[in-house]
This record gives sequence, structure tokens and C-alpha cells, in this order.
Amino acid sequence: MSTEKTTNTFPISVVRYGMGKEIQLYAQELVVTSREEGREVRLPLETIERLTLAPGEPNPSKLVLIADLTDGSTLLLVEGMTNAREFRAMLPHLTQICPELQLDPPDMAEQLRQALNNRRAWNLTCLGAIVIICLFLYGLYFLVAFIGMHH
Repeated sequence: MSTEKTTNTFPISVVRYGMGKEIQLYAQELVVTSREEGREVRLPLETIERLTLAPGEPNPSKLVLIADLTDGSTLLLVEGMTNAREFRAMLPHLTQICPELQLDPPDMAEQLRQALNNRRAWNLTCLGAIVIICLFLYGLYFLVAFIGMHH
């Protein structure tokens, strides 16, 4: 087995999103698979000019990944990706292998980091609000029980 086939058999980075969907980064190509749709897209890295990451139309937390190719065509790679953490971890590998690749937005990794931090902060805020409401209702229950006991 040649060294090219050996390095191409194991992905450098894998991003799983959804049931049976994943993005695999190899040394020479980017592979997007969707087992439930029976679809597999293999793109050699040298044919990708730009990767654009945009928020999804009905749900902004589900990302859309679009590839602009060197022949002038545009290809929708991923629709509905929710795994921003693994995709953010794949970006340094992708830019290291293919330094001439343009990212749109140019600070894609930083924007994904901020989005993850905002989501975490929002989740903590919601959780805190629910705990405060429960404590308030619990206290109100004891107040009504205490007043009812003395009447």
C-alpha cells in the first residue's frame, strides 16, 4: 500500500452533525456524507477557492456551509449543521493544509467561538431564571400556607 493511500484512508478531522451526517477532512480532499440521503460529496482541496459559513434561514443556529470552487461554480456542502464546536476545531487543520483557502467571514473561528459563548451564557441565564421562579413559587406557597394556618 502506498503512503498516499495510507494517509488518505484516515481523516485528519471529522465533524459529525445530525444522524449519519459528517464532514471529513483528509490531506487531499474534503468529504461530506449523508447516509440517510445516500449522498456523498468529495471535493479535492485544490478545487475549493472559498468556504462560506452562514446562519440557516428558518433557524440561525443551524449553519449552512457553501463552497465556491475554482471553476466559478458554487456548491452547497452542508445545510443544518449544529456542531459548531467540532467545526471550529477543524478550521485550523483546514487552513494549515490549504493556506490559500479563503474563509467568509475571514475570522470564522473567532465568530464561532463567540457564538458558542453566547449560547452558553444564554443557557445559564435561562436556567438561572427558572431556578429563581421555582424558589419564588416555593416561598409563595409557604407564605400562603403560613397565613392560612393563622386564620
